[in-house]
Amino acid sequence: MITTGNWQDANEPIAIKNFQLGFKEVPADRDLLFDVNKSDKLADTYLEMGDSGTMEDFDGDLNYEDISQGYKMTVENTEMAKGIKIQRKFQRTDQINVVRDLPRQLGLAARRRIASDVFAQFNNAFNTSYTTIDALQLCSTAHTSHDNQGGSNQGNKGTTAFSATQVEAIRRLMKKFMTNTDQVFEVNPDFLLVPRALEEAAWELIKSSGKVDTANNNKNFHEGKYKLLVSDWLDDDNNFFVIDSELMKMMNTWQNVDALEFGQANDFDGFNAKYRAYQFYGFGSRDWRYIYGSEVA
Repeated sequence: MITTGNWQDANEPIAIKNFQLGFKEVPADRDLLFDVNKSDKLADTYLEMGDSGTMEDFDGDLNYEDISQGYKMTVENTEMAKGIKIQRKFQRTDQINVVRDLPRQLGLAARRRIASDVFAQFNNAFNTSYTTIDALQLCSTAHTSHDNQGGSNQGNKGTTAFSATQVEAIRRLMKKFMTNTDQVFEVNPDFLLVPRALEEAAWELIKSSGKVDTANNNKNFHEGKYKLLVSDWLDDDNNFFVIDSELMKMMNTWQNVDALEFGQANDFDGFNAKYRAYQFYGFGSRDWRYIYGSEVA
């Protein structure tokens, strides 16, 4: 007699293979945009620390810097799971191709969730669905400093459409970002994140040897100055971001508790093959000073 368990075991290698075909691999954009770490907590806590001023002349007495704690934020980790049940009768009645495709769809669902989360902060950069260290949206016109320690209110949000002139204006604004104690933050904008609709304009900006969209023979100031990431996961066709890629990797955290796993369970009485995918992670931005976002009407 062939039991449900045996039937499921016979299908498991095919199910695993097709799940992997659907998932393929972790989207590469995650490791490009985030510092990926291991976590064993429900939530991880991050502290903003003040910084030191410039080094003074030594007059015989060593000056010890008083560095104070700033804002505190937590990044919560979330469990995610999805399952499918396949009836033995369904497979036996000429539906084998559909049955084989279902685990692939489960893998695809897992990949889509990760990809969606990778860009969630950027798609919600102008609202408070995801907040940064000062409890404001990632891109705001009035970021604050902790207990008025310094660092007057600063903005990293604009509304002007993408152009060579505007990208340069943003670069100059970012170069003026200050720390929470009014020290120069040393931002180096070198990365453009744009939706597919702006791909051509962004590519021309950084690849043209001559001045963009003019008949002048001037050299293009922007040539080779920026790396470019074009994403189909950005929701708005007009919004774009100028980024310091090194600071981004320092400030964007992705916390893996459990990497994606695929498993099975027996349903002996119900004659079902049961499969499930599971993953457990969290993500967040610990500071806003790596980015300038433009919310364009």
